[in-house]
Amino acid sequence: MKAVRFHEFGGPEVLRVEEVPDPAGDTLVDVTAIGLNYGETVIRRGKGRELFPWYPGPSLPAVLGSEVVGVTEDGRRVMGVPRDGAYATKAVIENPIDVPGDVSDHEALALLLQGTTAVAATKAVRIQPGDRVLVEAASGGVGTLLVQLAERAGATVLQASSKGGIGYDWDGLEPVDVVFESIGGEVGRRAFELLKDGVGRMVVFGYASGEPLDVTASDIFRKGVAVMGLPRNTTPEEVLGLNLKPVLGDVYRLDEIAEAHRALEARTTKGKLIARP
Repeated sequence: MKAVRFHEFGGPEVLRVEEVPDPAGDTLVDVTAIGLNYGETVIRRGKGRELFPWYPGPSLPAVLGSEVVGVTEDGRRVMGVPRDGAYATKAVIENPIDVPGDVSDHEALALLLQGTTAVAATKAVRIQPGDRVLVEAASGGVGTLLVQLAERAGATVLQASSKGGIGYDWDGLEPVDVVFESIGGEVGRRAFELLKDGVGRMVVFGYASGEPLDVTASDIFRKGVAVMGLPRNTTPEEVLGLNLKPVLGDVYRLDEIAEAHRALEARTTKGKLIARP
């Protein structure tokens, strides 16, 4: 089979299409679509352990990617997390989930990781009608779904994005009840200070800036707010039942994944990116 591997950490150019042996396992699928995520660019650069000390990091050479849709030998169309990486023409999915017939491959991948993240984050902050909600990276795969979920809950949604919305210049912005924090660094710090004292809630699920959120226990105590990580209480099946409408981004070929990584790092993408073998 063909797979996109890297033998050293570095820029997108380290990703190369190679011939490798087929994986062995009970649920071997012919891959029809591969999810592409910003976090994979962090791992490729060798920065995963710096941001997430609990993450062991890959053994090189490695195949990136954590989500695929594929077809089993008996014709089932399934999605899931592949055992040995996703950037390949074949994969073994140890806990496959059947994809409904009215859901496209692209939609399925937009809901598998981004959907479960958005729904879990929304549950965590318990949005109330009338809340002011700040969504960072609102044009991305998770952000676009968070906007939908917050609006459904009756919130006033402030969409922060480098591609539009209110941007990241928040001088004079009125305080907010909820922040969906995925950038970290200075942006995350300013978002934290926007939380309403005594009632604000922030859920943290990423560090797209390359720097963790710099907030101390003393800061939280001073403002009387809640800052939490992402709970693990949402399944793809639950997300599929919510009738969300994911924003579908660009589609790449297997040999164009390095180009997709460049676009992800430049923050020029919108919605969910995928590749097709």
